[in-house]
Amino acid sequence: MSDKKLSGKVALVTGGARGLGRGYALRLASLGADVAIIDRNLRGAEVYEFERAQLTADTVMAECEALGVRAMGLEVDLTDRAATEAAINQVAQQMGRLDILVANAGGGTVVFADEKQNGEKQGGGNNVLDDVTTGTPSNTSEEMLNRVMDINIRTCMYTCMAATPHLKAAGGGKIVTVSSTAGVDARGGYHPYGLSKAAIIHYTRSLAQELGEFNITVNAIAPGIIRTGRLGDRTERAEEVVALKRQGTIEDCCGVVEFLTTDLSAYVTGRVILIDGGMIH
Repeated sequence: MSDKKLSGKVALVTGGARGLGRGYALRLASLGADVAIIDRNLRGAEVYEFERAQLTADTVMAECEALGVRAMGLEVDLTDRAATEAAINQVAQQMGRLDILVANAGGGTVVFADEKQNGEKQGGGNNVLDDVTTGTPSNTSEEMLNRVMDINIRTCMYTCMAATPHLKAAGGGKIVTVSSTAGVDARGGYHPYGLSKAAIIHYTRSLAQELGEFNITVNAIAPGIIRTGRLGDRTERAEEVVALKRQGTIEDCCGVVEFLTTDLSAYVTGRVILIDGGMIH
């Protein structure tokens, strides 16, 4: 049996220029899918030392092409609904179809590292970091609330809405949305990020009910403590709270995305899969 389970398919990964999104794009490409990447900064990996060290080519698109598939990239602000729709229409036209969507773009971020002036450093180190949300359920600034909700639930919805007609035209497809353990366990203090990720779970379940008759499955993943450049090394914390006593890796998440984007999950829809090493119990 060929290991190119997705040969002939076209996959779109949002937020695919670095981190987990890059991992998903490379995994789908390794399975034979042509890959389109939409990101607010297609060279975003260069900002984070951990991410920069992982690159094997100038861009993630070039890395995908090295695996023998077609690839394209677009820089788009996915909080703009019209721009999102135009970009996804361009992907479907240029690539010929659309079969898979991994709606990965988002984060608990108020200011991304590459948005900072003059590459500001934090903590006296040599790595530029994002400014993450610090709100609470009873006290969140309007600026923080708007930014976090925009880059998570709105980008997810706009992307899924724009992709749906193309998945229907293909005769079916796969949508994977990205929530978080913060969207499942309300005890976390990462607000309003957890709120936005909980909304993605509700949206995923609702969309799955609507699109099931069109042979489109819609599922969410909810990663826990995963090592990426943006969040850094959190090994000590993971050892304290995770049953498997380690932080997760990008590959841990890619395996679940492979399951949800191939025929292995043909009868799975409207589900949320936690990738947390047993942290939530």
